[in-house]
Amino acid sequence: MEGLQTAFQKFSEDVKSMASSFELPSLSSPPPPPPLIPSRVLITRPPRNLVSVWTCSKLCAVCFVAGVFVGYTLKRRVRRWVSGLLKKLKD
Repeated sequence: MEGLQTAFQKFSEDVKSMASSFELPSLSSPPPPPPLIPSRVLITRPPRNLVSVWTCSKLCAVCFVAGVFVGYTLKRRVRRWVSGLLKKLKD
């Protein structure tokens, strides 16, 4: 138990030291946006290099559901294919 606590403390110290050395770019003067055709642009916003946790979690949920659906569909197709192959071999 003590080993786990010391490992956790060391990990948290490492994370703190990495976070203190990480610098975010200055947001006071964003770079100018690239020239765009005004008739095609509805709204201009400064570019963001971050993805929110909410957006990331929604994307993960959609990918998970799609993966489950594809997995079950693939499983069903493989079973049909194998059973047909075995019937042909049996005959």
